[in-house]
Amino acid sequence: MNSFYRHIIALVAIVCLVSFTAQAQDIHFSQFFNAPLSQNPALAGSLHEMDGYLSYRNQWAAISEPYKTYSASGSMIMTKSGRKKGRWALGAMVFNDEAGDGALKTTSGAFSTVYHVKLSKYEKLGMGIQTGFVSRSINYDNFQWGSQYNGTNYDPNLLVGENLNANAVTYIDVSAGMVYTLNNTANLIKVTSNNFRQGTIGLAFHHLNRPRYSFMGSDERLNIRMVAHANFLWSIANSPFAIQPGINLDKQGPHEEILFGGMVRYELVPDSKYTGFYKGGGVYAGAYIRLKDAVVLAAMLEYSKYAFGISYDVNTSSLKTASGGKGGVEFTLRVVSRNPYFKKTQIF
Repeated sequence: MNSFYRHIIALVAIVCLVSFTAQAQDIHFSQFFNAPLSQNPALAGSLHEMDGYLSYRNQWAAISEPYKTYSASGSMIMTKSGRKKGRWALGAMVFNDEAGDGALKTTSGAFSTVYHVKLSKYEKLGMGIQTGFVSRSINYDNFQWGSQYNGTNYDPNLLVGENLNANAVTYIDVSAGMVYTLNNTANLIKVTSNNFRQGTIGLAFHHLNRPRYSFMGSDERLNIRMVAHANFLWSIANSPFAIQPGINLDKQGPHEEILFGGMVRYELVPDSKYTGFYKGGGVYAGAYIRLKDAVVLAAMLEYSKYAFGISYDVNTSSLKTASGGKGGVEFTLRVVSRNPYFKKTQIF
């Protein structure tokens, strides 16, 4: 058994030790493969010398005020390849989330530092830590309280009857993770068309410092969130097709989620056989299942260094009676590039 399969078996075993069934507490994206730093800080610099991601998610519009999430992230390999056994990478992420009628807003900025250890020509193991600053706020004016009902109807002039100490809270958030990466392309032109052997398998822990997050000044703390994930892009020999299976497992306190599925890639533009950056393109289509919650229909268009993704959650849980089966729409943009400070593309 070669080293690749030994690494795969070991890391998949770690993933499979976790049991998941419902929904997570933190923000989440259906296109988890296009929101890497919210998934695992060690994914910075895992597949590309440089990359950037934009995500927008809008859900539950059929039930109440829509839940809206915006995210932007990017990463860069900082050290050149060579005989050294490892390379440093940095990552940065910001996101803004607004939830429900109370306009509960969460804004966060975080930085990741990762060290990737070379295992073989196309394999590496990354370990990273992420430190973030989080601000949360809420608008109590948008709530209706039981004490404001006069027996006949709602009267906003009546006293709330609640001790509303504060409407904002800030805290430091610390996360860490590790990831195994296989990448036979390493940003280089592939002489053989449609020859992808790419994948990541990882494990991350968020809110390691368990920050206080209560607006009421209590000692309520965020539970540690564990994320186990795997995502691959694997070409089918002698065909224009490739498959992209993936799984994302979340557990945070009593809240749990499992999301799995995949897409099929069809090559639209063959890879260039000349020196330079990858110029190929393809279209993806497929579906994912969020257990006991939704079916996610997904598609992505890729050309050169750009990829645009769209997905839609079709609600399948008991909430579908209120939502009419409508869940959430999500848009993503991915851009990959070589590091302009390197004279040539780095294999590792």
